[in-house]
Amino acid sequence: MTNFDFGTSREAMLRQVDEAGFAVVDANLYLDTHPCDAAAIDYYNQMAQAYRSAADAFEAQFGPLTASANNDTAYWSWVNDPWPWEGGC
Repeated sequence: MTNFDFGTSREAMLRQVDEAGFAVVDANLYLDTHPCDAAAIDYYNQMAQAYRSAADAFEAQFGPLTASANNDTAYWSWVNDPWPWEGGC
């Protein structure tokens, strides 16, 4: 059984990225069926900003989250991190 320690900085920051990303997708799905809901649009924008902030903070400290976020200085460096089966998440 894997024991995830969210007390560490990397895991805590990654969890913030995941939670904000989930909220963005969830709000987007709701807006697909309720496109005129102003409160939902505001919530979506707020969560999209939270996701961008969390992702930017994580990438500044630990490197790119995705290959598309990669830049020339960190080319393919994400492969050096632990893989999920090695305890990374």
